[in-house]
Amino acid sequence: MPLPLSVLNSVYRRKAVRGFTLIEVLVVIAIMGIAMAVAMPGLRDLMDNQKMKTATFDLVTTVMQARSEAIKFGATAGASISIVASSGTSVNAAKFNNGWCIVFSSTSACDVSSPAGDVMNIAVPVANVVYTVTTCTTASVTSCAITFGRSGRLVSGAAVKIQVDNDSGGASMPRCVTIDASGNAMTKVGVCT
Repeated sequence: MPLPLSVLNSVYRRKAVRGFTLIEVLVVIAIMGIAMAVAMPGLRDLMDNQKMKTATFDLVTTVMQARSEAIKFGATAGASISIVASSGTSVNAAKFNNGWCIVFSSTSACDVSSPAGDVMNIAVPVANVVYTVTTCTTASVTSCAITFGRSGRLVSGAAVKIQVDNDSGGASMPRCVTIDASGNAMTKVGVCT
């Protein structure tokens, strides 16, 4: 028995009308907005923590390279390799906020923008990260030179601690890089004590 024409027209109309209604689209957008609002703080914290890990890794890598260069040049009489904070425009260059250099002498200046001939390596700091030297054995308050002797040990014989903080006000924990008297670097999550 054939279908009446009115039934065929309604079936055809239903098949022709496809897509979403305005209410369905608004509900989906609202659900996505709620999901984004819940996920954003966690994503920001994840990015801040990763930034802190990167900054700490860069600093530890610099320490390992400087120590290894000091041992490599150990046969040279009086050889020492230092990590010196960049002078830059910071009020307190001891913070390493402007970067740092590996140099042949602790008296060498470090200018990241135009390095001198005795600069072996330049490290540019991670953006929005504050490096604070909490203990340093140099006499000057505005600078810190971490000097490794021919054996790879710190010339000062005392440990140096550098705290790495996030300046964006995120919830990430600061990290502490400790360079012990033997020249080895260790990291821990938390403030330097």
